[in-house]
Amino acid sequence: MAVIVKKAEKVAAVVSSLPVGFSFEAFLEAFQAAYPKEWANVVREYQKHERKTKPGKAHPMPEPVQYMRNALKEGLNNSFARQQAA
Repeated sequence: MAVIVKKAEKVAAVVSSLPVGFSFEAFLEAFQAAYPKEWANVVREYQKHERKTKPGKAHPMPEPVQYMRNALKEGLNNSFARQQAA
C-alpha cells in the first residue's frame, strides 16, 4: 500500500495554495496542516521500517522530511511536464 494515497493530487493541492516562489519549509508546514493524517502515516511507516531493519542494515524508505522533499520534486516535475505537453 502507498504511504500517501493519491500523493500527486495532495501535493498539487498544497502547491496551488501556496504563493509563487514558496520554500520547502512552507510546503511542508502547509502539507502537515492540510493532511495531518497523511503526515502521521509517513512518520509511522518510517518508524516501522526503522524498527524492522536489523542493525547495520539499511532500508529503502527515506526520512519523513526527505520523503516529502522527493514528493514535492516529483509533483513539480509532473506538473511542468503536463504544462509542456499542453
